[in-house]
Amino acid sequence: MSAPRINREVKKAVEALTHLQRRTLPVKVGNEAINMFKDNFTDGGFFGRQWEQPIRRKLSFNGAKGQYGPLLSGSSHLMRSFDKDTNTPGKVVIKNPVEYAAIHNEGGTITVTAKMKKYFMYRFIQTTGSMKRTKGGKLSKNQRNQALSREARFYLAMAHKKEGSTIRMPKRQFMGNHPVLAKKINDIIYNELKKFIDTYGRNLGRTS
Repeated sequence: MSAPRINREVKKAVEALTHLQRRTLPVKVGNEAINMFKDNFTDGGFFGRQWEQPIRRKLSFNGAKGQYGPLLSGSSHLMRSFDKDTNTPGKVVIKNPVEYAAIHNEGGTITVTAKMKKYFMYRFIQTTGSMKRTKGGKLSKNQRNQALSREARFYLAMAHKKEGSTIRMPKRQFMGNHPVLAKKINDIIYNELKKFIDTYGRNLGRTS
């Protein structure tokens, strides 16, 4: 291979390696990390470490509310809100901008406010109002009413909490460092570097 040809091939290889480091790897690693974090939601735990069940499941709330797993809902807004920032060359940052993401991921306490108490009272009234009654005006003793009754008692208890008191939020970590994630990232890097070597190493090794 002539000197000018070698220079061209080396330049192409350097450009490809730079693109791999600055763009390809951050995007692929970011996408994989987001997919794995979303899997934590569907699996109900952080890479196999199961989350504490929510009150709505422990008390078997009526309808879908009592069936959805921890941190899941009809919209699954939290699970669907992951994003990645690859603006810094060679780096990817995974974010979840939902305002309550941090308290779920890290655990902690929430201070009871007047607004919260008002909301829980509204839910209590809404829940009791949707309970079925017999023609005589008495509450029906069906499963749905029993579930709604449990739900209503929970809302009433929350509405009666003292303003300024705290509610414990259990830690349900769904994103962060973990050996399973680290291994997957290492596998991606290894495979991408191997493809690079197979492609450009072969070209640079030619003598014609």
